[in-house]
Amino acid sequence: MVRPRITCVCALAIAAAALGCRSTADANVDIGLEAQLRVEGAQFVAGDLDAVAPADGPAVVSIFNSLTAVRPGEREKPLSGTLAATAATVALGLRGDRGYWIVVAGPPSLDAPDLPTFMATLSFAPTLPLGSLTLVARAIDAQGHFGAPSTVPLDSAALPPPTGTLVVSLSWDTEADLDLHVVIPGGVEVWAGNINSYRLPPPGTPVDAAAWRTGGILDFDSNAGCVIDGRRQENVVWQVPPPAGSYLVRVDTASLCGAAAARWTVNATFDGTPIGAVAGESLPGDARFSKGPGSGIQALAFDVPAS
Repeated sequence: MVRPRITCVCALAIAAAALGCRSTADANVDIGLEAQLRVEGAQFVAGDLDAVAPADGPAVVSIFNSLTAVRPGEREKPLSGTLAATAATVALGLRGDRGYWIVVAGPPSLDAPDLPTFMATLSFAPTLPLGSLTLVARAIDAQGHFGAPSTVPLDSAALPPPTGTLVVSLSWDTEADLDLHVVIPGGVEVWAGNINSYRLPPPGTPVDAAAWRTGGILDFDSNAGCVIDGRRQENVVWQVPPPAGSYLVRVDTASLCGAAAARWTVNATFDGTPIGAVAGESLPGDARFSKGPGSGIQALAFDVPAS
């Protein structure tokens, strides 16, 4: 363990006391971009959190965990807890990851007025392994002494595949903002600006309150406006038999969000059977054109037979 240097000036001054001050101007500083766990606003430290010694520091008193099920690419998962009275920071990391994160302790809560608390926002890398994982938390005092590990079991699972009579899916490989557009027979276009293909009947016609469920529905506008959510997938799904006829699928590059490119795939299934698949790539030039109905490049065309 790096010995404390209390006189250091870093963005996380208390963490610096425990870990040694490191200038962010140093090109060799590891900021945790390759870690499986990322913690917003925290300081990354390379190494094995379980192995840091000595372990005679303060304890993690409690952890409020709503994390049990996580998925690769998931973002903004909250984690909070209570630390022993002498704790100044808490270290958080996944067991077996390439490092851990230092979070500065906050003020006590009303129900435990003598104990510092912590709040963290966790995100998981798209390459997060599937299966059982362990989150490790260790409180640290102002002299850099780590307490015993406290653990939280996690279960990492991929997003379940969408199910329906007709499913059209777009997925991609970088944190870009791509949009799925599906044009159905008759010309109605399903996309982020029109998430359901169902159309109300003419005025004066009785409306079935459940009729909207018969349309093709976009489930999510992933990475909209470059607010990264980690899904990188959009699906238009019909739960009932869709209109017969010809369908057109387009991929619109709303923004690459700083990525050099985005490699994407489009898949369509009818009654669980693949009826079309194509792969492509979005480049910076693809983001120059207007967004909205009719935008994007044609990716796939297929026919749905009459039932």
